[in-house]
Amino acid sequence: MPAYHKGSKTRAKTKISCFDQAVRYLSFRDHSVFELTNKLKVKEYVNDEISETLDRLIEGGYLDDAVYSARYASFRVNRMRMGPKRVVVDLKRKGFSEVDTMAALFEVYGDDDSERNVAILAAEKKIRSFKKSMEKDLMKQKLYDYLVRRGFSSDVSRRLALDGFDEILNKNDRF
Repeated sequence: MPAYHKGSKTRAKTKISCFDQAVRYLSFRDHSVFELTNKLKVKEYVNDEISETLDRLIEGGYLDDAVYSARYASFRVNRMRMGPKRVVVDLKRKGFSEVDTMAALFEVYGDDDSERNVAILAAEKKIRSFKKSMEKDLMKQKLYDYLVRRGFSSDVSRRLALDGFDEILNKNDRF
């Protein structure tokens, strides 16, 4: 169904141009080229019209997959404490190219200890949610599972859940 705009004086609907619809989508949040293409196809715009619109937006600097993928990866790591595997899956789901995905991942996880540092922050937050009466072995297992689900490597997750658990637990004043 094409996108329509209600006229101010009449109730007649007029079709919104593909470019205007794309700008409307971008006014709410950033989109990858893949996401924007899919949304415009759902609105039943023609492929030629979509490609012209995307070209105009890219030339104008309103649509840039490299910048958006880096910003998205940074948000997922710094705010949501996601591991590199999860970030890659999320970036691929958004339709970013392999080059943009790897560049964004390297920008966020460039140094060797950064994955471990982010995992420690995620682990500290998770430990605060554990009940005081929970057995230590159960806490370790739950922490390991949580870190792996968040996209951290099994090696980093295992080291934190087994070797670094007491250190993280002692930092938390609840226990």
